[in-house]
Amino acid sequence: MALEKEFGKDKPLLTTSIVASMLDITPDRLRTYNTEKLIKTHRKTTGQVQKRLYSQNDVEWLRCLRILIQKHKLSIASIKIILQLMHKNPIINFPKNEIGKTLEEMQNNPNFKIIVKNF
Repeated sequence: MALEKEFGKDKPLLTTSIVASMLDITPDRLRTYNTEKLIKTHRKTTGQVQKRLYSQNDVEWLRCLRILIQKHKLSIASIKIILQLMHKNPIINFPKNEIGKTLEEMQNNPNFKIIVKNF
């Protein structure tokens, strides 16, 4: 139980380079998502260096973003609009396809409420 709390899905443990490798993208792309407020990174200062860290929830959120962007060719602007609509209408009926499944996963991710507040 203690390990589960210490290393839960919301614990930021993964560095930018590890997450970029997991998602097969560049660290610059992750920074772009952060700049566009599609992800809120956790920051940890070690000495004079500040590192961005990601949790498992963050990685799952980013995987969904990548599916929408890469596979379904949605732009960052269109994803922001969709997320805002989902926030304003929380009982939305998603289509029964991969996009709908991905959006439903995003809505159930703890990052959803954090991200849409920042728009």
